[in-house]
Amino acid sequence: MSGMLASTAAAVGIIDKAVGIAKKLADDGGELDRATLKLELANLMTELASAKMEVVTTQMLLFDAEQKNKKLEEQLKDKQSYTFNDGLYWKEGDETAFCPKCYEVDKVQTHMVYARAVGQYSASWYCNNCRTCIYPNSA
Repeated sequence: MSGMLASTAAAVGIIDKAVGIAKKLADDGGELDRATLKLELANLMTELASAKMEVVTTQMLLFDAEQKNKKLEEQLKDKQSYTFNDGLYWKEGDETAFCPKCYEVDKVQTHMVYARAVGQYSASWYCNNCRTCIYPNSA
């Protein structure tokens, strides 16, 4: 955000300088010789080109900020749809658990595989990505 503010401040300063040159040309237009007039017009064009570059920079910074904001909003919305229960993450409307290690550490939503209890083995959820195995109490 500070880059955008700096770029905007620079653009305002450059535009202010260009306005000053334009006022000088308007006020002294009849008294300026041809060479001085050309020099001042060249200065004005240079300042306007600089202002244009600062505005383009500000637009790029603003676009980047909007993209980051959109991504954060999506992440927040996605995060709100998950609940943590019995050592596993669950997404609303999804009956398959998500791996807590992948979700919390790697920031990846990975479905786990459910293995039913068989004989002496307890039911568990297994992650094919990180190989975490969780034995929930309610399974």
